Amino acid sequence: MVRDSCCCCFACSFQNFVGKSVCNRIQTNSIKSFLHSGMDPLIRSKLLMVVKIPRKLIKWWKMFSSLEQHALMQKLGTLTSLLDITPRPDLVEAMLTYWDPQNLIFRFGEYEMTPTLAEMSSLTRLSYIGKDLILPRDHSRTRFLSDLGLKDNKHLKCLEQSWISLDYLFARFGPQDSFDVFWDEFCTTKAKWKRRRLETFSLALLGLLGFPLDERHISTCLQSVVMTLFHEKQRKTITVVPMILAELYRALSEVREYVRYFEGSNLLLQLWMMEHLHTASLLCPIDRALRDRVVCIERRMKYPKFMYPVGVTAWIEFLGLRTNGNVLWAYLWMISW
Repeated sequence: MVRDSCCCCFACSFQNFVGKSVCNRIQTNSIKSFLHSGMDPLIRSKLLMVVKIPRKLIKWWKMFSSLEQHALMQKLGTLTSLLDITPRPDLVEAMLTYWDPQNLIFRFGEYEMTPTLAEMSSLTRLSYIGKDLILPRDHSRTRFLSDLGLKDNKHLKCLEQSWISLDYLFARFGPQDSFDVFWDEFCTTKAKWKRRRLETFSLALLGLLGFPLDERHISTCLQSVVMTLFHEKQRKTITVVPMILAELYRALSEVREYVRYFEGSNLLLQLWMMEHLHTASLLCPIDRALRDRVVCIERRMKYPKFMYPVGVTAWIEFLGLRTNGNVLWAYLWMISW
């Protein structure tokens, strides 16, 4: 995950942001060596990613009141709807076969395409135009815990490696009685703890579904992102959308042999691809009018006319046969922020 200063000018920094996030950390030959190695990627999957939404994260979300859920959606857009998504790792792995890391584009059959800022902004309902980038940064153990209203804990060795577990966060910020159960670990009031519940959930959601790490580790570097999103004045001037896109580029390009983990949001990537495969003739006016595109795409897939391949091999063949006539080049519902 990218680690840098907190905010910078959007117009002059996005290219450098993507460059640092992708080019400096990519071994481009690794894709070629993987595709030409003796191990057939169609027989045994070696690409690890989010394949199941953590039940504890879903349970946590349901513990919030309607007002609290609304407040979270204002900060996170439709990222909260990723909790309802059915992961399709076979599609994402098949897409990897067609990824060109040099030009950061997909080459499917007769066409080329790549995720854009406008598309990610529309999918997540998070604005980016006229706003500054926000980037994650390292936190010391004491600073991270203090920001959560917790006392220092030298036994949390995971913080030395810049990660924390969902179990730890959920136990202390999930149930309504968590503050009373772990009262001796907190250095804040219950009123402030209630506000931090929303922030901590956001940290968990971003760390598990937006910018995931292997073994469901939650990056503590995302704490600076969360704090900025919840800062009333800063929230209106910054955006997390370029960070989402840059991490997708990096994850697509950073392929390791034998042991690999997709550290971008494979859930957003699959939604992006599925929407381009739903041509205009398959969509109806009421479908395009729905505000939450994440929920819309997922629910639409339950209808028979949207049946698609299952399995990496089938998806590779399907994507390779795409032509100009069976691809939706521009989203019909693109939002103009």
